[in-house]
Amino acid sequence: MRNSRNNGNNPKTQIAASQSVMYSGPLPPANEFAAYDQALPGAAERMLALAEKETQHRHKTEDRLIALGGRGQIFALIVSTLSIGAIVLSIFFSQPVASIAPAIIAISGLISIFTSRK
Repeated sequence: MRNSRNNGNNPKTQIAASQSVMYSGPLPPANEFAAYDQALPGAAERMLALAEKETQHRHKTEDRLIALGGRGQIFALIVSTLSIGAIVLSIFFSQPVASIAPAIIAISGLISIFTSRK
């Protein structure tokens, strides 16, 4: 009689398990939040400070985006001014037909300046 330990007749079965937890927002749920502070004293306070800094950063970024919104109006003013200059030059050189396209651009630019909201 031979001693057979695992020569391919009895395959071993392995089972792997994983668990994933997701939450939204800058802070974990209260029970996990307390566990962080128990594992590392002061961790909860640091996490709160991190969330506050992130909120301040997001507000500053949104304020910058609002301030940059005025650049479109400045660009429209520049395009309109250049178009009006092109109209004046084309009329000066006796080319009234060539002034039609710059006139349309200038008028639409001026309309966009006065109708857009801040």
